[in-house]
Amino acid sequence: MPDRNAPVMHTTAEIEALQTVAPARQQRRHQGRELRYEGTRMECAHCGAKSVIRHGRVVSKTMREVIYQCTDVECGHCFVVMAETVRSLTPSGKPDPTVTLPLSKHLRRGLVRVLLDNAADADHVPLTDIEPTTGDLFASASPPADTT
Repeated sequence: MPDRNAPVMHTTAEIEALQTVAPARQQRRHQGRELRYEGTRMECAHCGAKSVIRHGRVVSKTMREVIYQCTDVECGHCFVVMAETVRSLTPSGKPDPTVTLPLSKHLRRGLVRVLLDNAADADHVPLTDIEPTTGDLFASASPPADTT
């Protein structure tokens, strides 16, 4: 049975292959990490270094409090960020009746356009029998008195 603690011996070709693959693997891993935290990345307001999330808590269904810490050891700044859902860009497929979010302007315009396009035409039916007057509004008014 081979000794598991014995050092692994690689041929020169294997070593060269590992050395050429290692930088590409490290680069892919680094890019993946950057993309994973892209949405939560914040820069330190004092030194501009990247900050990482240390703790977070839910304040309400639309608000979250997040504590960030600067990655620069000399700075060491910790700060609190309040993340809030402000408006809906697309309506939810499963809306929660307890959550009220305003719709974005482009979504409101689209909904009004759909409603107007699908609305049935209706004749105007006045609510009262009063005939509208279409005369000059200022015809009966007397000219202002001259005070000079």
